[in-house]
Amino acid sequence: MNCSKPFSKIPTLNFLLLIFVFSFPLLSETKQEETKSLIVETNTEIVSDFLWRGNSFVGESQSRRNNASYQSFTYAPALQPSINVWSPEKKFQWSLFGNFQLTNRDDRDSDRRILQSSPGGVGPSYLGEQAKFYDPYGQDPCVQSVHQRISTGEGSDPCLGYSPNQGYGPKKEPNGNKRADGLFFSMSYHFDPSQWGDFAVGIWFYNTFQKTPNSLLSPGTQKENPNASGGPNNTFNANNPNAISRLVWHEYFVHWQLPFLKKFKPTISYYTQYSTENGGLLAGKNYLSFSGSYTFREEKFFRIMPHFNLGYAMGNNAVDNRNGIQDITTSTSFFFGDFFIKLAHIFRPDLYLWDTNNYYGYAGGDPNKAHWNRTSEDGKVTNPSRIYGAYNTSILNSIEQIETGNSLRDSVVKTWLREAYTLQNIPSHLFYVSLGYSKTF
Repeated sequence: MNCSKPFSKIPTLNFLLLIFVFSFPLLSETKQEETKSLIVETNTEIVSDFLWRGNSFVGESQSRRNNASYQSFTYAPALQPSINVWSPEKKFQWSLFGNFQLTNRDDRDSDRRILQSSPGGVGPSYLGEQAKFYDPYGQDPCVQSVHQRISTGEGSDPCLGYSPNQGYGPKKEPNGNKRADGLFFSMSYHFDPSQWGDFAVGIWFYNTFQKTPNSLLSPGTQKENPNASGGPNNTFNANNPNAISRLVWHEYFVHWQLPFLKKFKPTISYYTQYSTENGGLLAGKNYLSFSGSYTFREEKFFRIMPHFNLGYAMGNNAVDNRNGIQDITTSTSFFFGDFFIKLAHIFRPDLYLWDTNNYYGYAGGDPNKAHWNRTSEDGKVTNPSRIYGAYNTSILNSIEQIETGNSLRDSVVKTWLREAYTLQNIPSHLFYVSLGYSKTF
């Protein structure tokens, strides 16, 4: 009957209603998933020095640039912005970190030689200096000729037969702080938390925009500097403007956040470095750390966050291959909303990790003066303020001219006097302060 047709639709309506009711949670979950977005964390700091893992990447190189002694606190400010991007499930993490130096960015004449044909080249530090002290290998006869004519008014025509169109005078070495500007990129994956704790694995890269020539090994990509101070063994020296730096490297890492005392975030991390530049000086270097932090008054406007890191080096570099505690770093951050002030202290207990010419460099950038710092067990290195300039050079030359008739005794006396004058203690304590702003979107 026709009167039954309206009722024939009831099962269909009920079925559709049931589908809607049971589908609503799924639709709601889909909508929630669609609304999930990337988590972005930003941080901007102005730091007093670029310090990391006990390394002073700028402060100590600035001391060499400015012919200043090494100090526990060096003012070498830098802008350091960073950004962390997390996937919605907080599984994948991508990070960018930049370092941009704010002062002493330009190159400077640090070796204070009054006549040179190129940066880092041989040349006298004062008029009348004997060539055996400033050019012991006879590499640049033109400089010697020019010096002789200026100081005595005699001698052959300058540059005749060598490089007559070359300009001679003080040259700037490639040592400006701008050469430490660089970008750090990291990507990592965080596994699901378990009863064993939280694990993450990843890789990071750091690359300077202008390579900083701190390492003294000979990268095959830089041009030869035949008149470099130091002789034939130093033709690929640190003063070549196109030298490749050790500040180009990458590491693989594993983080393990322990399953106990979670509010202190105890974390064990292992890093292994794989860097082929500069002869692979740092390839195979391993760094193991234990770190933790805690936030007092969390979620409040004013917060205090102490942080701790103990770092152990298993092979400081491929040449010295020394093991020891690389750094004990402690810091305290005081937060005022999104703004913060950080005070940090780095203790370097095993100074033999740093007492090496592969870290601080040779006296005057000359590998033939490696014997000037004879021992790697005394915690001393060459003081940059006691190497260059007419005053220092005249004293060092006077020491080299000592002759008592006994060559063995002369050698002992010269060594003692030279070390007493040129060496200083490696700072075992380093400090820095930073001002910053952080925001999460």
